[in-house]
Amino acid sequence: MGASYSSTFPTRPPTDPDDPTSVARNDQAAFEQIDQMLCHWDRPHRRSYHWMIALDGEPHAVELSQRCQAVLPEDGLDRIPPESLHLTVRRFGYVDEVQVGTLDNAVATVREHCRTTSPFHVRLLPLAGSPGALRFSVAPWSPLLSLYHAVSAASGYDGVDPLSLYRPHVGIAYSNRVQPPDPFIAAAREARSVPSAEIVITELRLVDLYRADHQYRWRVLERFSFAGEPH
Repeated sequence: MGASYSSTFPTRPPTDPDDPTSVARNDQAAFEQIDQMLCHWDRPHRRSYHWMIALDGEPHAVELSQRCQAVLPEDGLDRIPPESLHLTVRRFGYVDEVQVGTLDNAVATVREHCRTTSPFHVRLLPLAGSPGALRFSVAPWSPLLSLYHAVSAASGYDGVDPLSLYRPHVGIAYSNRVQPPDPFIAAAREARSVPSAEIVITELRLVDLYRADHQYRWRVLERFSFAGEPH
C-alpha cells in the first residue's frame, strides 16, 4: 500500500479494540505494508486546540520510550523527548477560528463528563508505526473511544463513530524525510521484545498546540481530573 498522510492509520480498526494482541497485530501488519516513510513535518500545521493526555509524568511511559528509541536508527528521525510524550484524543479546532464562547461551552461540557469518568489503565505496546512516525500501540481502546466521543460531542461533532476515525497511539519518533521504511520496520520488530508498560490515565488536558524545532509544544489551558477509583 502507498504511504499516506491520513490520520486514520491503520485504515481498518483491529478485530478486538480492547485486546492488546489484536491491536498490536493490526498496527504492526499495517506498518509493515507501507512502501515509504514520509516527512512528518511536511504535513500542514496551524496552531490548534487539542484534547490530550500528557504522559511526561508517567515514568513507565518515559522508560519504555527511551528503551525503544535506543534501538531506532540514528538518522532520519526526530525523537520525541520525555516532556513531549502524549496521547492525542482529538483536535478541537484552530486557534484563529474557535470563538471564546464556543471554547468555554466545550470546556464546561467536558469537565462535567470527566467528573463522572474513573481513571483507567492502558497498556503501551512496542512497537509499530505509520508513514510519518514510530509509535506505541495502545489498548484497551474502550475508555479512549468514550473520551473521543465525549469531546467530539462537546465540540459539535456529535454522531461521529470513533472507530471510523480514531486510532489511539503514542508517538516516540517522527520521520523527518522521505525515506525507505525497511530500517524502521526492522527496528520496530526488534523493539517488540521489550516488555509492554501499563499506566493509569487520571487526567485529560485541553492545550494550545504548536510546532517548534521539529517538536510539538503546548500550553496547558485546562486540566480535567477523572473522579473515582481506577478500574
